[in-house]
Amino acid sequence: MTIDFGVARAVDMQSFGRAGQRTFRLRLIGAGSESASLWVEKEHLRALSLAFRQVLTRLGYAGMPSTTEAIGFPEAPDHDFRVGSIGIGFDSSSGNVVLQLGELETEEDSTLRVQLTLDDCASLMEQMDAIIASGRPICRLCGIPMEPSGHVCVRSNGDRDQPIPDSGGGGDS
Repeated sequence: MTIDFGVARAVDMQSFGRAGQRTFRLRLIGAGSESASLWVEKEHLRALSLAFRQVLTRLGYAGMPSTTEAIGFPEAPDHDFRVGSIGIGFDSSSGNVVLQLGELETEEDSTLRVQLTLDDCASLMEQMDAIIASGRPICRLCGIPMEPSGHVCVRSNGDRDQPIPDSGGGGDS
């Protein structure tokens, strides 16, 4: 079953919890006032942010992102599920980005389709980048998030229990 939201009237991204134990939610209000609360993983945020950045760059987007916070979002949305798959496309007739979000582990194979304006994509991209940046730092060697208590990097054969130094210049060579 595919739920078609049309062009989103409002969309925003939220995170809950402390770094390392956060959950992430994409909130949507569709053209017909239907609402959806879609729970995603941090990897989804990274991939969507990158995809939006590529689309906006290819289209030469130079606008200012609009803030489309889902004000008045209901406490009990019409649709509330964990996302397992995300598809992204571009509708050249409307000039909108089309997202198709598949529910994780469902027998019905439910998907939600929504169109986002380029301004909405730019706004979401900024929100996602801010959420990602506020999380745990990623080890430059192994790509695993580092805990504040330290990090034993598998790429250093477990010999180091120290933070990996920044790659920026100006070191004590």
